[in-house]
Amino acid sequence: MLEIIKNQRSEYYIVNNKDASVCERFAASELEKYLYLSTNCPLPIYSDKCDKYGKEIIIGRARGNKKDERLNNLSDEAFIIKEVGDDLIIDGNSPRAILYAVYRFLEDYIHFRCFASDCETYKEVDDIVFKNEIIFDFKFEYREVYFTDAFTSCFASKNMLNSNLADLGEREGGKNKWFNFHHSFSDIVSPKEYFDTHPEYFSYIDGHRVKEHTELCLSNEDVFKLAVEKVKEWKRNHMDCHIFSVAQDEWMGHFIKMACECDKCKALDDKEEAQSASIINFVSKVAREVNKEYPDVLIHTFAYQYSRKPPKTLIPDKNVIVRLCNIECSWSRSIEEEYRMNPKSRGGLFYDDFMKWSKITNRLYIWDYAVNFRNYLLPFPNLRSMTKNIEFYKKNNVKGLLMQGNFSHGGGGYLDKLKAYIAARFMRYDNLVLEDEVMEFCKAYYGKKAAKAVFDFIFLFEDAVKGYDLWLYDDSDHPMFTDKLEEQAANLLNKAYIETEAKYRFRLGELSLNLAYLNLTRLDMDVKDRNEMIDDFSEAVKAHHITELFERTKLEYSIDVMKKSQYAKKRDNWQSLYYIMQ
Repeated sequence: MLEIIKNQRSEYYIVNNKDASVCERFAASELEKYLYLSTNCPLPIYSDKCDKYGKEIIIGRARGNKKDERLNNLSDEAFIIKEVGDDLIIDGNSPRAILYAVYRFLEDYIHFRCFASDCETYKEVDDIVFKNEIIFDFKFEYREVYFTDAFTSCFASKNMLNSNLADLGEREGGKNKWFNFHHSFSDIVSPKEYFDTHPEYFSYIDGHRVKEHTELCLSNEDVFKLAVEKVKEWKRNHMDCHIFSVAQDEWMGHFIKMACECDKCKALDDKEEAQSASIINFVSKVAREVNKEYPDVLIHTFAYQYSRKPPKTLIPDKNVIVRLCNIECSWSRSIEEEYRMNPKSRGGLFYDDFMKWSKITNRLYIWDYAVNFRNYLLPFPNLRSMTKNIEFYKKNNVKGLLMQGNFSHGGGGYLDKLKAYIAARFMRYDNLVLEDEVMEFCKAYYGKKAAKAVFDFIFLFEDAVKGYDLWLYDDSDHPMFTDKLEEQAANLLNKAYIETEAKYRFRLGELSLNLAYLNLTRLDMDVKDRNEMIDDFSEAVKAHHITELFERTKLEYSIDVMKKSQYAKKRDNWQSLYYIMQ
């Protein structure tokens, strides 16, 4: 036991190695900053070039601190917090791990939380007594919360996300750096460049080669050579990246044929009883060839839509990341619950595919979803299913997880900041209680006086979805939405407005947009002043800097759709504003 601070006074100094990295120095400054804010006790920071003046909090390898052997077989992000004599050691397997260790210490001893980029809290205390050694490592080697607010370096680093898309620089210890992130076959061999001269490079479907909405002919040797050279070129030009995507394109493969059906591709897929077979065979070959020159490179591919079913006998190469997407599932219940209810349902079939992938894949990643893409503001109550699924992934060999919400430039989807925070918490810690975590967020973000009403609002919808399915593209005519539910939700928000302090009302205003969108899209078309109410709603949306109501869609178009059709269904001449956040 170490008395770090007693009655706002301390005998301790914070010490860095004289050659400490930018991240390690930042870790020391973050420790000093938040301890000072919490205890009103400044702890001096100095280099180990100085003589030892007293008891020390040793950051990293200062004072000749040797790496603890217990970290040897853990990940690069594993860390330890321990006492050695009168000193406190905060160390890890990388500079980023050391920064994470500092945030963990602050979480435990001053109850530090970063709920959102605009909301941090800590307790004011007089004493800090270190009691329990901590050795910590992460269940997921890759943790991505794909929400706009979570892309900020502040939120990501303090919530221990090594997100590819977050603004994490040298100060935060970098990130899990990918060169490309999404669907990439057409980036590797573009039909615009090659189809007219080499149609044999592309999918053979129903007796002919396809240029539009096509994939690659993965048995073609020239395609393999082009893919290998393209990945090597990417690596040469981006030496800081170690993950490269060699993955199918996205042309809604549920509804049209996409995979190549030439004799060679089809023979392999038929033998393996899955259209993923030709993909896994191809990307594994690419990985092995690229690894001859760049042994640290990992090749990422999707198991998505037509390729979701795993091959019968093929095993992905050890340096292949298979990212399984559960886009077909219902979000009203967890994957395990869906399987128990009905093994032949969409979720039940996904569960079956998941379990097979988890047994054969060295690096199984998951792309999961937490928002209604067709209606970003529409209540999408999936907190229970989301957190249960995260625990399910931890137990079943998943090495990386992306949780996707509203990633548009303005953000502002249903409960986006809460979901980003909850997802990040559950990704790194076990045995959390969802209701406790939500209440803690509500108190911090909406004020203690409004917290109970907001909490009840959130779980009103979580309860309302029970017994129904919840899809990513539902409209406001979903049967869980009723006049009674709207009335109950409105009463709770009104209660929160009345009870909270003025400084929280802007945040409550953003929350109320979810209910306003639900109400306005359910209104009959002949309701008096309907368009004027939608115009007022549009101004409120802009006041909160929200840029999209529908995924990748111009805001003015969405408002026009609301005016022209009940439930915002009439979406003629829709255009996708395709972009990638990176």
